[in-house]
Amino acid sequence: MIGTTQEPQILKRPATVRTVALSFLLAFVLMLLPWSGPWLLLRPDFMALLLVYWTVREPMLIGGWIAFTLGIFADVADSSTLGIHALGYSIVYFLAIHYRTRILSFYAANQALHILPILFVSQLVTALAALILKFPLPGWLWWFQAPLTALLWVALPTLLEHQPARDEHSRVS
Repeated sequence: MIGTTQEPQILKRPATVRTVALSFLLAFVLMLLPWSGPWLLLRPDFMALLLVYWTVREPMLIGGWIAFTLGIFADVADSSTLGIHALGYSIVYFLAIHYRTRILSFYAANQALHILPILFVSQLVTALAALILKFPLPGWLWWFQAPLTALLWVALPTLLEHQPARDEHSRVS
């Protein structure tokens, strides 16, 4: 169109293993915070959010075993039955890999709408496992966890893909 200016397209550098590992460590620390009362039920699933994000963004760095291991860590952090989150995160990984190209074809706000069903499936698997094991289900407030986690998706690329501008004059030759 005439009269419109476009920002130059900047190719994003691939994420390093260090960046991915530190982001998962931060998500684990956020899970360990002393959430209580209704805030515990509304706590976003930071680990699942990052699992979807890195699976979509860098599929060669994330695999099914990493998803399963993160689930085991989440089970330990939540003091839940070992394997419930591991099963849920493995399914989240599979769905994120399967719908990767579709998710990447949208902007962040629309991507969040595609992430929401993946997060709901994770919650549904957790709820079904609790029913099979005859554990009490959490309250209705717990079902708002997936939409709150999906809302965080919109800010996630800004936080994780911030690349400091390179100053050509400050380089040491």
